[in-house]
Amino acid sequence: MRARAVTRHLEDLGPDGAARVLGELLGRGVEGSTVAVAAFGQALLDVEGGFAYEWKVELYASARGLGLDEVAALLLWPPPHRTWEEPRDKADPRLAHLSLGEKKTLARLRRDPDLLARLAAEGEPAVVRELLRNPLLTEDFAVRIASRRPVRPETLRCLYEERRWRTRAAVRRALARNPYVETGIALAILPMLALRDLIAIATDGALHVEVRAQARRVAAGRRGRRSG
Repeated sequence: MRARAVTRHLEDLGPDGAARVLGELLGRGVEGSTVAVAAFGQALLDVEGGFAYEWKVELYASARGLGLDEVAALLLWPPPHRTWEEPRDKADPRLAHLSLGEKKTLARLRRDPDLLARLAAEGEPAVVRELLRNPLLTEDFAVRIASRRPVRPETLRCLYEERRWRTRAAVRRALARNPYVETGIALAILPMLALRDLIAIATDGALHVEVRAQARRVAAGRRGRRSG
């Protein structure tokens, strides 16, 4: 619902007004921008209820015209920095005989930590999505999934799409620092991170060049606001 509300509000402001509001939010820091920027990121991902492609093009043009590069960057979706390649030998002896449906059921209902870890290690997005809904799953476990390398970008998207986990600072940080994450997701997460995390990401050569550049821009804006 927040994503749809943000969509309607920003569209009512028009591209220039929306770009200015987003630029203001990005400079406020974690406390002021978390909810709104997270909702904007969700709206960008929502194909059915989110922004129309034409409107995103107009918003991007307005942001560039106004010199709001940090806003324009949110609308860029280059591929992940690292390319996922299917491993040649991925069979887990304990799981090899199970169908996808059986794995999904086990992920959602079972309490066996070893079995859940094996299911997570396989990284099948449909299974991981069910795993993330298991009420017994801990934050540490979710962080392990978010930090795994190599990993399918679709698996990391599952974490971002689950509100229970994308609101956890440790999970957000792990996602943003994973070179296999979709670049657009990393860019949407950056404004919600602490300044020390932004500085670390800005100098992490394993990450996408645009993610590092955006981290520098957001960190610089936050420092400027604090000094002002």
